Amino acid sequence: MWLTLGAEYRLKTEYLNAPGFRVEPAFQRYTATGERLLLHADLRSARGFRAFVQLSGATEAGRRPAYFPFDQSRPDIAQAFVDVPLLDTTLLRVGRQELDSGGNRLISARDAGNLRLAFDMAHLESRLSGFDAVAFYGRPLLNQRGAFDDRGNPAEKFLGGWVQRALGSGPGAPAINVFFLSRDRNRAVYEQGVAADKRRTIGLRATATAPRWDYALQAEHQYGSFGSADISADGFAGDVGWHPAIIVGHPRIAVSFGYASGDSNPRDNRLGTFDALYPSLGYFTDAPGYDPGNSADVQPNVSFDVSPPLRLRAGADIIYRVSKHDAVYAIPGVPLIPGTGTGPSYVTTLSFLRADWTLRPGATATLSYVRGDVGSLVRSAGGHPFNYLAFSLDLHL
Repeated sequence: MWLTLGAEYRLKTEYLNAPGFRVEPAFQRYTATGERLLLHADLRSARGFRAFVQLSGATEAGRRPAYFPFDQSRPDIAQAFVDVPLLDTTLLRVGRQELDSGGNRLISARDAGNLRLAFDMAHLESRLSGFDAVAFYGRPLLNQRGAFDDRGNPAEKFLGGWVQRALGSGPGAPAINVFFLSRDRNRAVYEQGVAADKRRTIGLRATATAPRWDYALQAEHQYGSFGSADISADGFAGDVGWHPAIIVGHPRIAVSFGYASGDSNPRDNRLGTFDALYPSLGYFTDAPGYDPGNSADVQPNVSFDVSPPLRLRAGADIIYRVSKHDAVYAIPGVPLIPGTGTGPSYVTTLSFLRADWTLRPGATATLSYVRGDVGSLVRSAGGHPFNYLAFSLDLHL
């Protein structure tokens, strides 16, 4: 058996001059500075048993109009789980843990926030005859500002799993992933109203990496109930990249795209708004504020190495709303601009530039800039363009 001790520290400063496109007068500019400290102890054995404990603490000041619940906390338990090998190919993990979804866009670690997303959960994974299978059941963590007072959210539960199989050998070989996700919430907010949301998601994900190209494609259908209404929503997303035979800079030229259905009639007995479940705070770019749902976007982008420790990424994400009867949604999935059935569909173009600089092993600095232009829809709602600038310093010991 062996024991590993470690620590992570992050300092992050963000400037945003028009939160929510300043559609609401209360959404004023801010400069927010946050810190996150993580300490962990990891005990492992050669037979597969593992006990992991991670403590967290987070501070933040300056965010407007309000703080997110996962940005401030006194010392708390971020993760605490045990791994128990059941068979040579099966592992049970029980306790507070982050959920590694293998790149599934519906489950994010929420690293942009001070406190990462964790669940009080039972997690089972197994490998049999070339198939990797995962099943889980739990509740997302309800973050509180006090010390050691976080708990699983009693108003929400999350369960599901997936089966994945590689279609070739070696790293980067094509792989197919079929997944099922079920989330029940006592309260959800859409253009149609406020009610309990019991949503089931079935989907397919395909990935591959080759010397000159890579892709990740994902499609989903959602069903269930929202109050007395039936849910029927669809979504798909993808990222396709090309690696030209250029040694200098190792560039990747890519296009990302996505579609999340909207509701066609907020007064009928059907909800068509797609829910991205647990998306990244910066789903489209690093800037917080725009939530997937009733949206279609396309994002050409390019990334390249200026020098071995410095990598740049630039692009522009063009976003439209799908249904004029549904809202434009803001983080954390609440209506920002209501749907009236009329008006334009062009929401915004998010132009961005990001630099990641590895100062030394275990130390990384990131600088990110996003410009959110006013589309015809945002302009008609009285919105304003925004500028977002963020700097973060991450240290790992």
